[in-house]
Amino acid sequence: MKITIRRSDFNRISEYAQSQQPDEACGLIAGVDREDGVREIRKVYLLTNTDHTNEHFTIDPREQLAAIKDMRAEGLQPLGNWHSHPETPSRPSAEDKRLANDSRASYLILSLAAKYPALNAFHVEGPVDARVARKEELIIIDDETGQAGAAADGIREEEAMSDFAVDDTIDITDVTCPITFVKTKVALEELDDGQILQVHINDGEPIQNVPRSVKEEGHEVLRIDDNGDGTFELFIKKTGD
Repeated sequence: MKITIRRSDFNRISEYAQSQQPDEACGLIAGVDREDGVREIRKVYLLTNTDHTNEHFTIDPREQLAAIKDMRAEGLQPLGNWHSHPETPSRPSAEDKRLANDSRASYLILSLAAKYPALNAFHVEGPVDARVARKEELIIIDDETGQAGAAADGIREEEAMSDFAVDDTIDITDVTCPITFVKTKVALEELDDGQILQVHINDGEPIQNVPRSVKEEGHEVLRIDDNGDGTFELFIKKTGD
């Protein structure tokens, strides 16, 4: 399914999610399913995560009820929900898939793990013990022109989509944590301030832990690309010695 969201709504979600760090932020999305097969998000709701944690979320039930009433008043239909991943990529975790009980809904996930927020949409179906998540095409719409912008691996700020000069590349898919971070740290130590390291890294603990650890060391995670095969490309800018 193709899904559209206005640039202003993407910005609202992004700004709210960043203001709620280190906790996950969450909310609902509403709009219409058009006759041409496009799911059009016309309104986003920024709601409270009553869990107040960076690992999962529960939407405040009173706020959720108020949002549903507002959708009905505006002639909109509930399309699904959105939430943020403060430290991990923009794709459903095992917990996300377990809690995705509506196969008709779209689930938007905003990653704040890199310098620029990345937003992706997913459809989740199947029994609880064998849920499958499928990425949906997500397109950003300019508020003024109504024209579609680029949407490659989800929606990100334009600068994040541009190529940058990589100074060194390492592959750490053959090791496990904590050696993954050790190898990354050693590679960064060999670079000059401002240079960029590309890390080929596995899903699971490595992609969850290494970006967080390098940021704690003071370096900058520029981008995280999902290769779609259980691995990622992690781009790190060395900051300081």
